[in-house]
Amino acid sequence: MQVIDSPTDSRVWQDFEQGLISVFSELADLFGNPRSHGQVYGILFSSPVPLTMEEIANRIGISLGSVSIGLRALEKLGAVERQASGKFGVYTARLELKTLISGFVRQRLIPRMEKSNGTLKELSSLIDQMPEEQAKEAFRLAAHKLPMKTRFLVRE
Repeated sequence: MQVIDSPTDSRVWQDFEQGLISVFSELADLFGNPRSHGQVYGILFSSPVPLTMEEIANRIGISLGSVSIGLRALEKLGAVERQASGKFGVYTARLELKTLISGFVRQRLIPRMEKSNGTLKELSSLIDQMPEEQAKEAFRLAAHKLPMKTRFLVRE
């Protein structure tokens, strides 16, 4: 009987896996998350079988603590799923794009937008307290940074 090596043992597969880890690491960084979270997701995404925390740490070369933090964050986003298996469990990547996007929007985007909205309200209040000439000058200095033509309006 002929023994067939697992495709995950090949050099080509390992290069593919490292490429995926790199891509997800860059994406995590782009969206303001630690690169290690992207590495964890990348290894789970590429793995044909669920992995333990120890296996994840060994395959991407980061600490168990970083893996644990990454898995918790990814679970909150709905990007990974924990399955009971033995003492600690195993993890798999959830592949549904809708789940990943909605988790990101719920966990990261909405809170930041709400914070920015509060900051804009505070700034508006401060502008209302400025003398008109000072507000016009501040607006003039900032107007060139805006992507559209603007003009100053006075509330009455």
